[in-house]
Amino acid sequence: MRPLYIYIVGKPDSRSTVVDTIHNKGYLAGILADKQAGKNGLEVFDRVVEVDFAQIDDEIHRLDTVDLSPAGFLSTYENYIVAKAKLSQHFETPGIPLNAAELTTDKARMREAFLQADRSISPDYAKVQTLEQAQEFAQNHSFPLIIKPTNLVKSLLVLKCNNEKELAEQFTYASQNVVSLYKKYNVYNQAPQLIIEEFITGKQYSIAAYVDQFGKPHFYRGIATLKTAQDIGQNDNYLFSRKLPSSLPADRQSEMFEVAEKGVRALGMKSTPAHIELISGDNGTKIVEIGARTGGYRPRMYRMSYGADLTEQEVRIALGETPLIEESFSAYCAVYELFPNTEGSFLSIEHKLDPSQLAYYRITAKVGDRVGPAKNGFKATAIVIVKDEDESTFLKICRQIEAANVKVKE
Repeated sequence: MRPLYIYIVGKPDSRSTVVDTIHNKGYLAGILADKQAGKNGLEVFDRVVEVDFAQIDDEIHRLDTVDLSPAGFLSTYENYIVAKAKLSQHFETPGIPLNAAELTTDKARMREAFLQADRSISPDYAKVQTLEQAQEFAQNHSFPLIIKPTNLVKSLLVLKCNNEKELAEQFTYASQNVVSLYKKYNVYNQAPQLIIEEFITGKQYSIAAYVDQFGKPHFYRGIATLKTAQDIGQNDNYLFSRKLPSSLPADRQSEMFEVAEKGVRALGMKSTPAHIELISGDNGTKIVEIGARTGGYRPRMYRMSYGADLTEQEVRIALGETPLIEESFSAYCAVYELFPNTEGSFLSIEHKLDPSQLAYYRITAKVGDRVGPAKNGFKATAIVIVKDEDESTFLKICRQIEAANVKVKE
């Protein structure tokens, strides 16, 4: 029998253990590598096939001629989720339905699906192409309001508007930059689009789930508490920190899992990871968004806090197997992303951290590099991860990280 492959779609994640996991399951690890994404990290795969994802429909038919021998497809990055769905459908492997993939990667269509299923689980929204359309929405809703692109990630170009003046300024800024950011982050086969939506007051959380081939979500019970730039007084909207576990009371946790399941089913998700972000406040729990990916820092966080192997679950569902959710709390964990308040040339990061106490610390910029807020299209200047079994020690280190400052020369 010829060997079968499990393919990564798009580009590799250097932090992932997926190649080892695929090998441990008895398969070869391949990658359908985005021609536009460079060649870094490709050497670990048993097979590399370059693909032009801007022409994915034509490329799928070309792939018929190269004998892929696929058993399943995975993708860590959101801009390849639709391509992964098309590949799974074409090669008849387990995978997220195409319509669900399109819903999870388009915040406007996602919102519409939530509102049709249950209006209580989602803020109201509208697509906007002109300032006049945004102002019309504002006339029927209270400030603050949020402007965001429908197909970008990592809080890129997510802008809060506190009044009519800021609405005009932020909409103009978003309109001027959205096209270039779609191009910069390789958002394929999607026209740049902005939406405006209600701002939901409350604390933000995330839940990790794996949805089986029948559409049933299997949840990890550990809920992550998220802190945004707004929470620390910055005029930005990125995720400043993620912490496991949350200290939510049991009844509120139950409500969040109930809302999360409604959202997953509203999108018709199957055979896919589900990363669910929610806001919980006085008016209940609402969904910020649901991503059809594992990705990001979640595999490391859940491994550090619960000994859970999220990558194993993603491989299982790619093969049509049922997820095996096992978790046992062992340590507190937090991930921080540090940004400057203003755009400028990177100088340094001022902090009182002891690197030996950190699980991970990386400055992503070199001195002199242009850095800035997430709302201006920049990614984090530094990433810090802390893990400790003792809660008081953990919280002490977290406070030190929270006092750090990214210095720039304007």
